[in-house]
Order: sequence, then structure tokens, then C-alpha cells
Amino acid sequence: MSTTFSPSSSSSTSNRTMKVKNTFRAKAAISAVPQEAQIYPWWHNVIAGAAAGAGARLFTAPLDLIKIRRQLQITTPATSTASVGASTGIFHSLKRIVKTEGGIQSLFRGNLAATYLWIGYAAVQFSLYARTADFLSSFPPDIQMNHLPIPIQKPAQFASDILFSIGSNPTAVAFCAGATAGTAATLATYPFDICRTAFASQKTLSQGTKSISTFFQLAMKDNPHPLRTVFAGSGPAVLGIIPYMGLNFALYDYLVRTGDRVKVSDAGTAGAISGGVSKLIVYPLDTVKKRLQAQSFDSFWGSRDVFSKRVPYTNMIDCGSRIMREEGLSAFYRGLVPTVLKTMVATSLTFAIFQMTKNNLENFYDWRAGPVSVEKAHSKEKRQ
Repeated sequence: MSTTFSPSSSSSTSNRTMKVKNTFRAKAAISAVPQEAQIYPWWHNVIAGAAAGAGARLFTAPLDLIKIRRQLQITTPATSTASVGASTGIFHSLKRIVKTEGGIQSLFRGNLAATYLWIGYAAVQFSLYARTADFLSSFPPDIQMNHLPIPIQKPAQFASDILFSIGSNPTAVAFCAGATAGTAATLATYPFDICRTAFASQKTLSQGTKSISTFFQLAMKDNPHPLRTVFAGSGPAVLGIIPYMGLNFALYDYLVRTGDRVKVSDAGTAGAISGGVSKLIVYPLDTVKKRLQAQSFDSFWGSRDVFSKRVPYTNMIDCGSRIMREEGLSAFYRGLVPTVLKTMVATSLTFAIFQMTKNNLENFYDWRAGPVSVEKAHSKEKRQ
């Protein structure tokens, strides 16, 4: 510690100085993560995120269909292990669906709702991620709380110190910003998620239940708790998305922390690794979510044979404990192979398409602004 400071403040001031230095490192590192650059319009992230969501969904819809079907299978512990399936079972399942359920188009059942879900989710996620990461990495090091009422000064100062500590670590910034953005995107698009599950779970659909509007009309009709229906399973969804998206962006940040602008190939590779690892960790919560979703729409949707003959799950804990007791541990991981494959492909495409779209938008913006204006903007950013 430096002896030039007074004894009462030397330790805290020295720590503050070290944190300020770390903050500059965090700002430099966080630029490698896909987020809103200071000199570019905020809507670049929205457009790039929407394009990423649409592109990723197009290529992963069949794997998503198989994953949902397997998560909703109810078996005994004796048969549960075999139901998880090897990678060869994926192609057999795809072939059977095409043969028995109406051709190639059956692999994309619920694709419209899922496309709305992915476009909206990615747009909200990337735009909010950029703003949250910028807020955390730019949090000021020393905020006085004297203007606040005395009872809340210490808690406010503690919160300020925590935010500054997070902002001085680029990995912590990526985790917190990813978790925040993922939670907001999940809640904003959740009704489309349950609609997608409803379409994917049914092998045959009557003519009157093929549209998204019909699903929501049936969900609201004579229903005293319509919001509870369309947000069924949102509890485990949020609990799962916090570590999932936090780890996803933190791993991505660690893997691409190289320069000012990320290459599309690097973004795709890092996205595949981060997405696969993150999904492995939180997959059981996703299974619980799907069971609660299916239970909510089973009474009015399709053939009404998924959960109608079973005692309903009362909540997330009851669902998880009954799956463990009645079906065994492996039931939580049913559909894991297509899910990991889908997640790796989807996350890889999402980050790659996002980065490609964002790079193109920024290049076009630079071209429109001209080299002099861009150089001045960069110089101003460096002075700040």
C-alpha cells in the first residue's frame, strides 16, 4: 500500500485505483463481444439479432421437433435409458416423421411460431445485451451516496461497489449482461415458445388448429387464468436461462477476446462451443419447462392425450421430483443428443449471422459517413 494516503483511506483508495485500471481492460476486452459500438446506431443490434434468429431457426427446426417430442415422452425407469437415444436414432426419427406425418413439411411443424420466437428473442437479447454490457463496463468508480436518506446509504454504496467490481471484469460483464438479456428475451417471447411446443408435440392437427391465432384463442376461451396458461413453465425457463445465457456469453467472450471486430468464422466456432457446453449444464430445467408447458395446453389442444390421464404437476418442484421418482434421472436428459446438436448449430449460426450482419451494417455506415467523420468519431471515443 502507498504511504502517501491517510491511514483511514489508504486501503480503499488503493483498491479503487486497481479497479479503475481493470475497468479500462474490461472496456477493451468487452469490445470483442457482439454489442453496440458507441459510434454506431443502436438498431444495428436489433436488425442483426433478428436476422440471426431467423437464419438459425431455418436450419435447426427438425432437430428442435425431435427434441420436444422426446422431452414429452413419459416412461418408466426401465425404458427411460433407451429413450435418450443415440445419434443414429435422430435420422430414424426424422425418416419416420416424414413417412407417417405428411412429408418434409411435417419436420417444420410449429415453425412459424418458432420463427417469431427466435427473431423476437434474438432481437431483444442482442440489443439489451449491448446496452447492459456498456452500462456495467462504464460504471463510475466512485459515487457518493450522501444525498440519499441515511438508512439506505450503506446498501446503495454496497450495490455501487458490486456494480463497479463486475464492470472491471470482462467475463463478469459478459455473464451478467447475457443473463439479463436472456431473461428479458425469454419473458418477452414466452407465449410463442409455448405455442411452438404445442404444435411440435402433436403428430396430427385438425384443420381448425393450424394457426397461431387459433391456439391463442383456444388458450383464452373460457379460461379464468389465461396468462397462467401462456406462461406455464416460465419459472424453470428463467432459472435455466440465467446460467445458460450467462455462461453462453461469458464463454463466447473468453473465446473471441482478440480485437475490435470479431471474424464471422471465429464467432461461429465460439458460439458452437459456448452453446453446447451451456445447454448440457441447464438441460434438466428445460425438460421440466416443456412438461409444464404441455400440461397447460393439453386440455384444449390437439388429441388431448399427453397428460390428460395423469395427476397434474402442481409446480416446478413437484414436476422435477415426480420425473425423478417415476421415470429416473435419465428422463431429465431425454432428447439430449438432438438438443446439443441443435444448440451447437443454432448458437454457431446465431453468433455468425449476427456478426456478419452487424459487420456489414457497420461497413455501410462507415461508407455513408465517410472516412473523415468515422476518424473523428473514433478519436472522440478514445478521448472519452
